[in-house]
Amino acid sequence: MPNLDCIIVGQGIAGSNLAFELLKRGKRLRIIDASWKSAACLVAAGVINPITGQRLVKSWKSGQAHPYAKKFYAALEGELGCSFYHDRKILQLCKSAEEHQLWQKRLQDPEYAPFIGAHVDCEDQSSYKSLNAKFGYHFIERSAWVEPAAIMPAYKRYFLRRGVLEESQFDFARLSLHSDCVSYGDIRAQAAIFCDGAAAVGNPYFSWLPYRCAKGEILQIASDAEIPEHIIHRGNWLMKCADGEFRIGSTWDRENLDEIPTQKARAELLAAAASIIKTRKFEVLRQSAGVRPCTATTRPHLGRHPKFPRVLSFNGFGSKGFALTPFFAAHFADYLYGFGALDPEADLKRHIKKFYR
Repeated sequence: MPNLDCIIVGQGIAGSNLAFELLKRGKRLRIIDASWKSAACLVAAGVINPITGQRLVKSWKSGQAHPYAKKFYAALEGELGCSFYHDRKILQLCKSAEEHQLWQKRLQDPEYAPFIGAHVDCEDQSSYKSLNAKFGYHFIERSAWVEPAAIMPAYKRYFLRRGVLEESQFDFARLSLHSDCVSYGDIRAQAAIFCDGAAAVGNPYFSWLPYRCAKGEILQIASDAEIPEHIIHRGNWLMKCADGEFRIGSTWDRENLDEIPTQKARAELLAAAASIIKTRKFEVLRQSAGVRPCTATTRPHLGRHPKFPRVLSFNGFGSKGFALTPFFAAHFADYLYGFGALDPEADLKRHIKKFYR
């Protein structure tokens, strides 16, 4: 008989939130991860943002997933014994008069109005003198920030204390599939769930899925500029993480899918910082890179392998991992134990006919 309910491969934010959800439900599990090092979750913004993109549209599932995530992370601080959740507004600095007008139109739309707070016209720049607000600004409500650099080590300590985390590189050669279980070395479990991020493109079970990964880089910078305690956005995001220290990101690169910081991204982010903060006195403290597990459809890949039903995917959240995975971890756990079907937009079955061979 299997001695575990599942093996989870990957302790990024998706694997961590799913593991926490399953442990909360009394499930026995083992997480296998090689210490994530420069995983995408460490260089992510960690922002829960209900309105995104150049066309200023509501994020997918924001009405359900975002309120769930905010409550989840607020409660999780007590479980992990660490502070990482910040209920912050987004201060959206407009990049042009046209963008300012688009925000005004969104404010008149009943579907969008609840997410948009105070707005200030171009002429009034008295509130945030250190910021480039010449085209005006708006606030986005119902947003939040989860600090990746704080939550991920806290999660690791939590799993190590419970004895469920094995810090090693997953070896596919050690995984065997049986009619009644899967085995990995001397571990036997009901299922193996892959939460392996961008590594899925080399996963022999799920590399057929339509991934479109993207490298992202961020900078930790020091500046004496006076910055408000909001999430600031103007093409790039910038947020205060300590007195005189800020994080700015991120870049998008679909060609060079490695975790090596580049001079090109450094220059791009410094230029972005200068477009947000009027001062040009920046000191780069740290530069980091990671590869996001983005998908061709911008929807996650959830569900069972078409041939091996004890092998599952909980992956493909791209840049929305912090915002979406708490909700979908509960959704996926319900599905695993027979309490509902997967969301059809996220169920990987929709790709079988076109991509699976």
